[in-house]
This record gives sequence, structure tokens and C-alpha cells, in this order.
Amino acid sequence: MKKLSALFVIFLLTTCVVFAQPSGYTLQSGAAQTALVQKITSTASGMTSLKVNFTQEKTSKSFTAASVSQGTLSYKKSNLLCWAYTSPKKYSIILNARGSFLKTAKGSTKNKMVGEMAGLILRTINGAGLANNSDFNISYYKSSDILVYLTPKSSKYQAMFKSVEVYLNPQTYLATKVRMTEKNGDVSVVKFSNHQKNITIQSSEFQE
Repeated sequence: MKKLSALFVIFLLTTCVVFAQPSGYTLQSGAAQTALVQKITSTASGMTSLKVNFTQEKTSKSFTAASVSQGTLSYKKSNLLCWAYTSPKKYSIILNARGSFLKTAKGSTKNKMVGEMAGLILRTINGAGLANNSDFNISYYKSSDILVYLTPKSSKYQAMFKSVEVYLNPQTYLATKVRMTEKNGDVSVVKFSNHQKNITIQSSEFQE
């Protein structure tokens, strides 16, 4: 479950709580919200592939020091995903035409939970999860960047998460940071860098 909890970030998600408008951000509604959603979806629809580096820091009530992991995320249209951790341990979460897998040095195993989370990540990458998602309520805010705030409507996500905030670059509409608070109070912050969009990615990256 510790490995799977890392995947819950991208992706991403909260129980019904009162969300105070973040300082410095303006809530988007009406025509402004419609224009923003259209931009997010049109940008995502033109993306055939994406590769980014990430650094994930998780703080937990169970540990005195934060846990830091690094890796890469690769996406290829349609529905190919590899969320690969390179340190401190190496393992990957893979989604392909054959299903969803947790891949370690010992081999790959199919996992339903991985599939649900990987599917959620894909919907975020292709724009559907940030624009029209039946599992979540979505609010949009703007400042120097864009904040998409999601609150889960379905019980399965409400049981996992307390809140998720996805921050987008206002020029590229790609995620630069995701902050996730789990129901138990643990917090994961994932920062993305070195975005490479519409590049050639070998299909072997998505083999389990």
C-alpha cells in the first residue's frame, strides 16, 4: 500500500470539507471558467506524448522526517502510462493495453487498485479529469498560475483523500505541482520539471 499511495498523487482528490479561497487566487466562474476549461481540454487533446521528471515529498504522522522520492512520468496517447520511481527504490506503475501493473526488480503483478489510480492519472493528463469528471467536484482559481481544486463525490475516493490541489503553468497548461492530503492527514507534494511534450517515446517503456 505504501507503493500504491504514491500513485494516488497524479493524479488525484477529497472529502466534502469547507475550502477557503486560497490567498492571492481568484475563483473562476461563468465565462471565465468556460474559457479556462476549453483551453485546458484543447491543449490536452493536442498532446500525443509527455515525459517529465518529478520529486515527491511525503510527510506523515508516523515518521519524524519527510520521505523524498524521485522519478519520471511517461505518457503516450492513447492510454499508455509509466510512473517510474528511480530513488530511493526502483519500481514502476504501468498502464497499457493488457492492463495495469506494479513492476519491481522481482517482476510484474497485475493490480486492480493500480488500474483505478492509473486511470485517474490518465484522465488528468488528457484534460478530462480537470474539466469534466463525474467522480469529483472541480473548482478553478487563477493567480500567477492556475489552481484546479478537486473534491471527490464517489465514496471510494472520499475514503482515500481529504484534498488535492493541481497547479498548472498558465502558458503550457501542464501540471507543475500537485499537493495531496490523505484522509489520515498525510501530505504528499509532487513537483514536476523538465516537461517534454510530443516527443518520441519508445513503446518498450510501457511494457510490464
